[in-house]
Amino acid sequence: MGARLRAAPRRRRSATIRDVARRAGVSPATASRVLSASRHPVSERGRRRVLAAARRLGYIPNLLARSLLTRETAAIGVLVPDVSNPYYAGVLRGIEDAAGPARRTVILCNTDRDPAKLRWYLRALMERRVDGLVVAGGSFGRAESAITGGALPVVMIGRGPARLPCVRVDNVAAGALATRHLLELGHRRIACLAGPAVSTTAADRVAGYRRALREAGVPAAHEVVLEAGFTPAGVPALVARLLAREPAPTALLAPNDLVAIAVVRALHEQGRRVPEDVSVVGFDDIPVASYVVPALTTVAVPAYALGRAAVEALGGLLAGRPAGTVVLPTELRVRESTSVLDERRGLA
Repeated sequence: MGARLRAAPRRRRSATIRDVARRAGVSPATASRVLSASRHPVSERGRRRVLAAARRLGYIPNLLARSLLTRETAAIGVLVPDVSNPYYAGVLRGIEDAAGPARRTVILCNTDRDPAKLRWYLRALMERRVDGLVVAGGSFGRAESAITGGALPVVMIGRGPARLPCVRVDNVAAGALATRHLLELGHRRIACLAGPAVSTTAADRVAGYRRALREAGVPAAHEVVLEAGFTPAGVPALVARLLAREPAPTALLAPNDLVAIAVVRALHEQGRRVPEDVSVVGFDDIPVASYVVPALTTVAVPAYALGRAAVEALGGLLAGRPAGTVVLPTELRVRESTSVLDERRGLA
């Protein structure tokens, strides 16, 4: 005989506010006031009975129904370009730690810097009636009007459209800080691997690099900028191109720590020592930066603080308070991947 088919177990009906009220011996209105933390007065005895009944029945509030009354979902959407990047992990931790005490749920959307995916997520978040958005970097393209159109309160992490409040660092100053460090070590042939051309973060860091070179009187012929993106993909080929130049650079700026670590590996595979032959500087100061060999010199970006500050700014917007631009400081962390230029290699 064939195997007997078993019927799927019947789904247990969820307890309702009326079930809780009946169990506690109070009216549905009283049970609702207790479970929604209403300011309407309820006797202590009645409150205890409602809470005990809710526990016994396993009552879970219907947030959708509540949102129809309050016009709030207590949820915020968060758009990030690449959740696998440790920098965004720090940002997200700050966002969650700030959202938790405010009893806000975080809905995370990883856009992969794909405009179509970004538009799809924006529509999905709006359909779910999130209270607001935190947009952590990335580019918008045709989705910008949806973000800036006023349908939802939005706070940017990073430099975005001027009419939106943002929490950011001064990436022009950060790029100049990293470059000046290398200049002070005697380097003059400093190459800059830039992030994506559409990224304001990347553009600002390149602007800082160029500013520092001009201030130091470095000839324009020594300025080298290649687009590398924010991931290690393609780094070996880019490093090979740089080393084939005549004269080759003695120092490299990477767009972030992930790429900087890949640069160190690619230099090693090309027979170059770091920092004896080539000095390398990254950005972000992700946790692994101090553990790789050599430990990475980098410009620390306060990812966690950016996430917290963005949620706090969004909370202010939701409460009707204005929000502007918050600029947090960066800091150069000097480690083992940079050193004084060996005078035998010359400064030509």
